[in-house]
Amino acid sequence: MIRRRKQLIYLLGFMGVGKTTVGELLAQRLRWPFIDLDATIESGQGNTIRQIFEQAGEAFFRDIERAALIEASKTEPAVIALGGGTFVQPLNFEYIQEHGGMTVWLDCSLEELRRRCEGKDDRPLFRDPESFARLLEERLPYYRRAHFRISTESRDPEEVAEEILRLSLS
Repeated sequence: MIRRRKQLIYLLGFMGVGKTTVGELLAQRLRWPFIDLDATIESGQGNTIRQIFEQAGEAFFRDIERAALIEASKTEPAVIALGGGTFVQPLNFEYIQEHGGMTVWLDCSLEELRRRCEGKDDRPLFRDPESFARLLEERLPYYRRAHFRISTESRDPEEVAEEILRLSLS
């Protein structure tokens, strides 16, 4: 029996890389629903990600993140923007691998990520430049496990979405 390829595109990468912006554009082109996992969690909890981290802790957040991932993956076709740490969690990685779909790591330099996240206080794990760099370094080995890697560095989000579209059709 030939297994049909799932019509799911998971966008992953560090905070500030452009997962939401690119994901919305890609979903429009494909005429698929777009699901931003962080926005889904915030809507369901009635709190920001930062508030959830502060009030209930990271373990609780990771539990609801996993539930949101499983629920979002039931929508097919769909473009799903994962939170920066979603793909890093072993159970989530295994679920995505077993469930099927295409994983795309959106990547850009540490300097550009810092610039994009400057002044934002909604990122619970962005405390200072050193911890920001350390967190990125810890996550890179996991991000590298994606099917595809696409740079968003100095690129128009439309161009990035078009590149993913070409990959998804091949």
